[in-house]
Amino acid sequence: MNKKNLFEVDLNKSSKACDPCALECEKTNQKINNRKLSELKNNEVAHILEIFEDKE
Repeated sequence: MNKKNLFEVDLNKSSKACDPCALECEKTNQKINNRKLSELKNNEVAHILEIFEDKE
């Protein structure tokens, strides 16, 4: 069995998101609910973008 080094994986070429990322994408899609980005209110955009904030 070949072991893969996790540090050698090119995530930019991955065809599938990791489970935590896929879950966050699903939540974001539900919040947007098939609307155009121009139809979102400012407070909605701020809430959606919270997942990208640095929490350190």
